[in-house]
Amino acid sequence: MDLTEQIHLGKKWLEMDLTTLMKILGAWSQAPGPLYRLLAQTFRLAILEGDLPPGTRLPAERMLAEALAVSRNTVVAAYDVLQQEDLITRQHGSGTWVQAQPLEKTEAHRSMSNGSLARSPLFDMLLSEPHDVIDLSTGVPAALDGLSLEAFTLSEHTLASLLTTPGYAPLGLPELRQAIARYFEQAGLPTHAEQILVTSGAQQALSLAATLYVQRGDTVLVENPTFFGALDTFRSLGARLIPLPVDQEGVRVDVLERAVGTCLPRLLYLTPTYHNPTGTLLSPARRRVIASLAKEFAFPVIEDNAFADLTLTGSAPLPLASFAPGEMVLTLGSMNKLFWQGLRVGWIRAPEALITRLGRLKVIADLGTGSLTQAVALQLLQHVEEVKARRHQQLQVQLAHVTTLLQEYLPSWTWTSPAGGFFLWVRLPFGDASEFAQLALRFAVVVTPGAVMSVDESHQQYLRLPFLLTPDVLEKGIQRLAQVWNVYGQLASEKHGSLNEIV
Repeated sequence: MDLTEQIHLGKKWLEMDLTTLMKILGAWSQAPGPLYRLLAQTFRLAILEGDLPPGTRLPAERMLAEALAVSRNTVVAAYDVLQQEDLITRQHGSGTWVQAQPLEKTEAHRSMSNGSLARSPLFDMLLSEPHDVIDLSTGVPAALDGLSLEAFTLSEHTLASLLTTPGYAPLGLPELRQAIARYFEQAGLPTHAEQILVTSGAQQALSLAATLYVQRGDTVLVENPTFFGALDTFRSLGARLIPLPVDQEGVRVDVLERAVGTCLPRLLYLTPTYHNPTGTLLSPARRRVIASLAKEFAFPVIEDNAFADLTLTGSAPLPLASFAPGEMVLTLGSMNKLFWQGLRVGWIRAPEALITRLGRLKVIADLGTGSLTQAVALQLLQHVEEVKARRHQQLQVQLAHVTTLLQEYLPSWTWTSPAGGFFLWVRLPFGDASEFAQLALRFAVVVTPGAVMSVDESHQQYLRLPFLLTPDVLEKGIQRLAQVWNVYGQLASEKHGSLNEIV
């Protein structure tokens, strides 16, 4: 492919927008050394691993410099390195393009690489050793103080019984399925054990449910914003995502009605109870409308209730499934948000016929969730009301704490107090949260910009900020964000001039 053909291909198919590129670059500046070398190294990885295919047009130097909060000279120097290594081609008046690489070069790299996911700030936090980086990007609760270790300890009798039980129990331990069914009964939703599939966390539950329904090209309706893990799941299946806006009562059902009437959705995905990331609670009236639409137009609904027990304002309405008895509503839940981040046990509640089909997919995925983990979950469910009360108290204290900190250190930031969950959906007074997040990495703090949680990469002035962290970590994190914001404000005021290097 010559340069002219490559440029034509790039303009037609592979134009690289800044938001996508920011995701690919990830935490590029979190290492010692000159910034231009770090940037060139990150581009090199992305090119050799195929995240930036041949023919991709890269952003102009000044535009990329502004997005990364570095000087234009840094980008120029990084592009110079890449050009010298024959990784990119630059042509005056046409732009900067990724060059095709010899097969032996990419194969040699991949044999020594862990892949592109490791460049994501989230995966950096999960995979690397702790080193003074404050993670404000994820929501992972620690175990509650005051909850006895005996609740996590299996008796000799239980262990002996598990050790002598043959097979995998792919649908879940019968006793745990019964306990989860009782959990739904207590929430006002009649359920029997045959309607429950135990999974390895809520993320696997979502993946199984999505795989059951979605094929490449199918239309999936999702809230906007929504959980980025859900977006990744549907995109990996090749779904066409249609965004539905969210207001203070949850998803806008008027927009949903119009969408259902025009696009014939294959699936609707919602977090109706303490929505991630806004913390809103879908009103009972809107739940009834959604149930009616699902029945009329015969589309399934995935009801993600992973945050349903994390109330800040009072009891939650009945689950969406209770407004559509017998219909195709799959309700997902999880132990780790309420009890502990390390307890990877989730579930799907659905009509029994769907559970049978989902069980087949579960067998293909992992044969079944670990029996020891399920046994611990069974034991902990005996304490669910006590833990809900303790979390409620903890969340109220933490919300008051983060509110005080933000008012002190970042008084220009705004948000609406959530009804539940442990996130604030914060609006910046100006600027782009993705650019701000890039600058924050240089101050060793990781945040999630709103574009990552948006179907159409909107909500560019928003950040998702978790507050269920230890008070000292939260205060230190907010203080760092305030430092970043001061620098970002200075850079924004110079946006149309030259950017100063931040080292």
